[in-house]
Amino acid sequence: MHILVIGGGAIGCFVSARLAAIGQQVALLARPRTAAAIRERGVRVDEPGRRLVAESVRVYESVDDAFTPDTDYDLAVVAVKSYDTEGVAQMLATRLAAGTPTLTLQNGVGNEETLAALASASPILAGVLTTPVETVEPAWVRVARPAYYFAVAPGPRARDVAWVSRMFAMAGFSAHAFADYRALKWSKLLMNMLANAQAAILDYTPAQIFARRDTGELEIRAWREALDVMEAMRIRPLSLAGYPLPLAARLARHAPLGLSRRVFARFIAGGRGDKPPSLYYDVRPRSRGRSEVLWLNGAVADAGARLGVATPVNRVLTTVLLDLVEGRDDPAAWRHRPERLFERAAPVDG
Repeated sequence: MHILVIGGGAIGCFVSARLAAIGQQVALLARPRTAAAIRERGVRVDEPGRRLVAESVRVYESVDDAFTPDTDYDLAVVAVKSYDTEGVAQMLATRLAAGTPTLTLQNGVGNEETLAALASASPILAGVLTTPVETVEPAWVRVARPAYYFAVAPGPRARDVAWVSRMFAMAGFSAHAFADYRALKWSKLLMNMLANAQAAILDYTPAQIFARRDTGELEIRAWREALDVMEAMRIRPLSLAGYPLPLAARLARHAPLGLSRRVFARFIAGGRGDKPPSLYYDVRPRSRGRSEVLWLNGAVADAGARLGVATPVNRVLTTVLLDLVEGRDDPAAWRHRPERLFERAAPVDG
């Protein structure tokens, strides 16, 4: 199978190496620095107990090089940040052969709809990865722990996803297929948003967020808002990668805030408690001035506005983070200052 992976970050490199290792013909569209590293030494993946080096991955720096008259891909895999989805979709609309499926492995919600609207000749597959991967150097990634979980669901215009699930299973993933892509991606959103935006704003770790009563309970309130939106959309959380999200949802919605916080604190401490979350880097020096918060907390707030569901915490987290990312506010003024958030979204008893 000829596969084009778009995006040479941690996930793009990881997936490219894994699929190439089982004999798939993989091409990667990446930035020049990453492309140069791949040409020199291949794609390197440090896994627990071993190093995988994929030297067969072809790499391209430009769309014109990746799509030639002789090019014929069987699958496109989108592994870019959500704020780049529109550009990728426009490129696929003019370059990808009609009927070629597109698999998105992006975080947040709304990417499937953007791809479907602009790349209108492509069936869209919604995918989820929960493997913790980080970039060491360009084209060199490290897997924190061997939790290779992949899930897929048919998005707009797609029907069959079993073949994608089988391919990822062959590549060493615990692969699962679901029927409702909205449930899949909103469930992953619940995982991604937890102690993410608030940690980025306040310069705390996720563990520090939940160690405090005030910030921890604010996280539970943000989760409750997301669950209220999902209920209004008639979307039920799914259990993903061993995480009992349906049970966690019931706890967050019906248990007192203090009890929920303590349970979630144990969950965070056993997972990514001391690791900076994804949005953390959006407000650090050398960031790109853009953020995926619009596809996480912002998506909750926007859906709530459309549906008449109150989402004040998610709205505040989105607004403050965007102000920091886009230079309208100073990150130093928010560092370790949770009271500033509470002035805008004061906790309530629960």
